[in-house]
Amino acid sequence: MASAAASEPLLRLRKVSKIYEAGTQAVVGLTDVDLDIFSGDFLAVMGPSGSGKSTMMNILGCLDVPTSGVYEIKGIPVSSLSPEALAVMRNREIGFIFQVFHLLPRYSAQRNVELPLLYAGVGREERAKRALEALRSVGIKDRKDHLSNELSGGQKQKVAIARALVNRPSLLLADEPTGNLDSKSGEELLSILTRLNAEGATIVLVTHDLAIAKYARRIVYIIDGRLVTPEEYREMRG
Repeated sequence: MASAAASEPLLRLRKVSKIYEAGTQAVVGLTDVDLDIFSGDFLAVMGPSGSGKSTMMNILGCLDVPTSGVYEIKGIPVSSLSPEALAVMRNREIGFIFQVFHLLPRYSAQRNVELPLLYAGVGREERAKRALEALRSVGIKDRKDHLSNELSGGQKQKVAIARALVNRPSLLLADEPTGNLDSKSGEELLSILTRLNAEGATIVLVTHDLAIAKYARRIVYIIDGRLVTPEEYREMRG
């Protein structure tokens, strides 16, 4: 994987804004966001509730599109893609790790991890091989046959990480991934993300907690839908 010093960013946002219509009101999600994210980056997006973190995550993950501005993945403007091509982009290029695990309760850990490969049309043997590799990489291969209700919160989140990794995506998006975990499980999760980044994974972590953000190599701060300097962030947060 290319280093963070590569000349072209993996993700590029230029003057990205997002406005939502709420009845007769216009709600601003993002305003004129400029941001480059390179292969190998570990970036934290930090801000309080309602700051625009989730809106940015949704746009980065191709779950939503900007109202204005340009968002590119590997030089491709996302706005130029059809809904079908966008779905393919999400499945192949982006792995999601959410605060809520989104595991299917009647499926084993291995079967849950295999799902993105199933949607991508990967054959059964290759699905099993890659799912086991992903489970091994997060230290939970021994739970491969357990249903999600037989797993602890920390184990569920490890399965969710393995599922995010299994398609070998260009980008991992982690949205408050420690929110439903105890402190020990949370630290273990962040250690896994740190190791994956050291192995070359590009990670964007959304959080409101500076102690969690400090695990990243780089932090950007967001308030009221705008990226601000650390000094501005401290002043605005009082």
